[in-house]
Amino acid sequence: MSGAALSDVALAAELERIEEERERRKATVGGSDHATLSILGIALFATLVEAGILYFLYDDLGPAWIAAATHVLAVVLLGVGAWKVRPNGGHSRYLVLVFVTTTFLSIFGPLGTMLAMLLHVHFRKNATPFEEWYASLFPDHFDAPSEKLYEMLTRGLADSAKQENVTSFTDVLQYGSIEQKRAVISLLTRDFKPEFAPALQSALSDSNPAVRVQAATAAASIENAFLERAMELEQAARVASGDHTAQLEVARHFDNYAFSGILDGDRQAENRRKAEECYRKALDLEPTLADALLGVGRLMVRTDRLAEAARWFESGFAKGILRPSELAWYMEAVFRLGDFDRLRYAVAGFGDDLLADPSISDRLRDVILAWQGVDPTRDLEEAERQTDPPEGHAANASMDRRTDTARETMVTGEALVPDGAR
Repeated sequence: MSGAALSDVALAAELERIEEERERRKATVGGSDHATLSILGIALFATLVEAGILYFLYDDLGPAWIAAATHVLAVVLLGVGAWKVRPNGGHSRYLVLVFVTTTFLSIFGPLGTMLAMLLHVHFRKNATPFEEWYASLFPDHFDAPSEKLYEMLTRGLADSAKQENVTSFTDVLQYGSIEQKRAVISLLTRDFKPEFAPALQSALSDSNPAVRVQAATAAASIENAFLERAMELEQAARVASGDHTAQLEVARHFDNYAFSGILDGDRQAENRRKAEECYRKALDLEPTLADALLGVGRLMVRTDRLAEAARWFESGFAKGILRPSELAWYMEAVFRLGDFDRLRYAVAGFGDDLLADPSISDRLRDVILAWQGVDPTRDLEEAERQTDPPEGHAANASMDRRTDTARETMVTGEALVPDGAR
């Protein structure tokens, strides 16, 4: 049977279940109405008793202790009734409410309870059962309109930057209808990635309460899945304590969620600490592990340990572990430190290697070209012509010497300090 046929069968079964639930609810309406009338009668009795007590006190018909004793007796009777009377086979929350409110609020207790019961009777006719409502937040995977929406949002974006995907979801959550917003939240939850966190945060502050409730439920579901996965990975890392791959998996998991914004601040700080700790454990087991080396340096930059991060990256470049494609994080560190000499040497030494990498983003390409003295707004072909070395063997040799010098100073740290400071 095809996937579409299976989806149709599952959808038909779900619709049948919902219809059966509605029929069951209709069959119990008579018994429920009888129980409601019984509780209303008890609440009305409590109202009359409390009204009599107030009249007794207002006209000063006798000692106040008689009124107090009558109130206590009425409360005791209500308590016994709340415990013994079970209209639908269990304790009635309304009888308990009458007992509690009458104890402290006198006549206003049963009056408020009766008002709540009348509102409940009115609104329950069109109410959605909790199980059905919760299931609608995160429906099973069908070829539904929500799936078509997901395909529409992701079609043609595979070669784009990750931020563009997030922006598309954010636009739908900002300008879409309620149904579209709920569909996007459901899809983000089912296929959540840390890059989708801004979109989910936007949903948490939506003007529609239904969207906010679903987004909060989604955030709780994502956090629960994160914690469960973290415990699984940590257990696997403890079992395979000598396997650097297991340590790296744990570090990546904590690193991915350390800056997502889904978790609270303390939890994110704890994730950053655990991520760096696991990265360092992986490096102890395999010192040439480039991903772990980059992960530690990236965490240093994102936690504002810039000088330490710059030294860390320079050590990785000197050992030949880090590739030129990792230069962006080093450039950010030295730029924020204000050390433009090291930034220029880095661009001179590795800028051409970065420009030759097709995977770098357009933004980073523009930054490299700008620090090379090329106007990044010009056409790419013109930029490449300007960055190409001049023709001629002597010019090529001169360019090679400058690049080699930049690479050496980059990884050794020499010539990076001004002459007056040496």
